[in-house]
Amino acid sequence: MHRGVWGLSLALSAASLPAAASPQDVIGFGFRSTAMGRAGVASATGVDAVYLNPSLLSASRDLELQLGTTGASFALSAEGPGLARPLEGYSALRASTVGVVVPLPFTGLLEDRLALGLGLVTPYDVVVRGRILYPEKPQYLFADRVQSVAVIAGLGIDIGYGIRIGGGAMALAALEGAVQVSTDISGRLGTTVEDTLVASYAPTAGASLELADGKYRIGVTFRGELVGRFNVVITAENLGALTVPPLNISGVAQYDPWQIAAEVARVGGGPWALALGATYKHWPAYPGPVMATVRCEDAPAESVCDPLPVAVADYRPVVTPHVGAERAFEVPGRATLFARAGYAFEPSPAPPQTGRTSYFDNHRSVFGLGYGLRLDAALAPIAFDGFVQLQWLHARSHEKSAAEGAERDGVVDTHGIVLAGGTSASVRF
Repeated sequence: MHRGVWGLSLALSAASLPAAASPQDVIGFGFRSTAMGRAGVASATGVDAVYLNPSLLSASRDLELQLGTTGASFALSAEGPGLARPLEGYSALRASTVGVVVPLPFTGLLEDRLALGLGLVTPYDVVVRGRILYPEKPQYLFADRVQSVAVIAGLGIDIGYGIRIGGGAMALAALEGAVQVSTDISGRLGTTVEDTLVASYAPTAGASLELADGKYRIGVTFRGELVGRFNVVITAENLGALTVPPLNISGVAQYDPWQIAAEVARVGGGPWALALGATYKHWPAYPGPVMATVRCEDAPAESVCDPLPVAVADYRPVVTPHVGAERAFEVPGRATLFARAGYAFEPSPAPPQTGRTSYFDNHRSVFGLGYGLRLDAALAPIAFDGFVQLQWLHARSHEKSAAEGAERDGVVDTHGIVLAGGTSASVRF
């Protein structure tokens, strides 16, 4: 396949992936949960439970279908010597969401015990997107993490005696490809491009325990490390006296560290639902956004004989606390209105950027507000949910030092906001 420059451009644009994690890890998953400050490990209902705690799927008794739309915009800044205040190039997220919960129709001992769930987040304009930037170029890694298709599936099982368990998997889009550059018999330069979208997977597992006749619940969820890599290998042959080694345009497009979330919630006994919890995220295993371009033949990417990539050093584990609340109001006409609010604090795992690299990251305060409306329609119950979310990046200073590889001495101040929102409609049968 002889595509020339256009083929090469296509492969490189597809490979310009973002560096670092998934939309559900940055923004959240589920319209109710996101409004409640990402609460839900012990309090999720319906589609939200697919990601937050698959064991809670087993509490669903009706077939549920949810369709929604969500979006997020970024206003991120870095101020310092030679820097423009706003950093441009962070595309807004615009995505559709689909969720399904299917109780399995067993009888006997398994009646009302098992349920399957599926959740999809699909950006309208991309499958996966990102950029390979020079390490010294000022950039926020987390901002590109939302630009990927995400698929989550789970199974919940009601053991009885207030105990539920569940498991599932998460998937992200990634890319593998090859570009072959060569001359034909007429001496013209051409390229052959092959690229393939692949998926990366991570396991999930959850458990919950109901206390005080179902008034309170404790939940725990484990999510495995989810790594979306990209690798496009460029080879050049038959170029005469010119010899070019294989070039690897590769790195980590998306990265969710393995994490354990725990929560205690009030879920019954009145109009209020309350949740308090925290999530441990193991960021020290993050390999960094880029890998070596030129490698030793038949050697793995991490081989010591590689030209070393710029390392993202000393990432630390973090604990993210959250709190959420929901108030139900009975409305005349067989309807229920819900008001929701929540807060989460997302500490930055990244060290100050004092040397050559400028992979900025800040502590984030995450504020959520939202609503829910349940209508007991004649044919089937219908529900509408929505949320708005503000992520406030706490101001942070990075003291750049030429002695540590920075272009010049000076202080770079970083700050910004992320504004997200979404709405959905669902029906139960």
